[in-house]
Amino acid sequence: MARYSIKDLENYTQIKAHTLRIWEQRYNLLTPKRTETNIRYYSDDDLKKLLNINLLYTNGLKISKIAKLTEEEILSEVQHLIKEDHQEDLPEIDQLIISVTAMDTDGLQNQLEKYYQEYGMEKMYESIITPVLIKIGKLWQVNALSIGHEHLFSNILRDFFILKIQGIEQNKSNTKKALLFLHEHEEHELSLLFYYYLLKNSGFNCFYLGACVPIEDLQKSVEQIQPDLLITNLLAKVDQKEITTLFEEISKFFDLSNVKAGGYQVSVYSDVIPSEVNKINSLEDLVS
Repeated sequence: MARYSIKDLENYTQIKAHTLRIWEQRYNLLTPKRTETNIRYYSDDDLKKLLNINLLYTNGLKISKIAKLTEEEILSEVQHLIKEDHQEDLPEIDQLIISVTAMDTDGLQNQLEKYYQEYGMEKMYESIITPVLIKIGKLWQVNALSIGHEHLFSNILRDFFILKIQGIEQNKSNTKKALLFLHEHEEHELSLLFYYYLLKNSGFNCFYLGACVPIEDLQKSVEQIQPDLLITNLLAKVDQKEITTLFEEISKFFDLSNVKAGGYQVSVYSDVIPSEVNKINSLEDLVS
């Protein structure tokens, strides 16, 4: 079972730890458990509950009102909001969700290929894949989908990206090199694989190191490959010190002005990431 600190909850929800403690003490909205050494921690159920509370709160419901709701009532209110929020979704999104719910691997593979042929990778990723991943996360919050559903879809999507990347003929006339990696505590590859597709399709000579790359091994690869660009993504929970240390270490062997970094944690820690680093806040940022 996953364990989260109050700082982890702050990172996931963007609600200050001080506010979370007030909600906990005044309204009894969360009940942390304790380790054998008396350290407080929170479970997956606590995270789900807080994400649901935050969704209601950001949609205008006062915290005092939320505190009076039962857990079943909170789930019901959130389900209603999610349903309303997705009324304008493309039908392809719901079709994929249905296949995810059924764990229909053949259906998912066929749908991804169909949408790729119809829309191309960029529009498909932005208009269909990203909304599906967001919707899966919200459905997990209300116990409509499990982590198993998310993992199944993520792995099918990973294989799909790799297949399409392999199908791109290398542009031998372009000498520009891009090295793509995730730091040693980051395992979420999907966005990085999408970046890989875009760069290779644009003619870059790409070197994909993948997930969980220790900094010393990244340095060795940079020294051998001599890339023009260094691309990474920051999604997993990480504290400010780790972010600061990561870019301090990279700066010792690579020009930070040629580093591009995307992902949720880039927005969370935008103030501490060196200004020279190019932040990928949108698809347009990377394409440009």
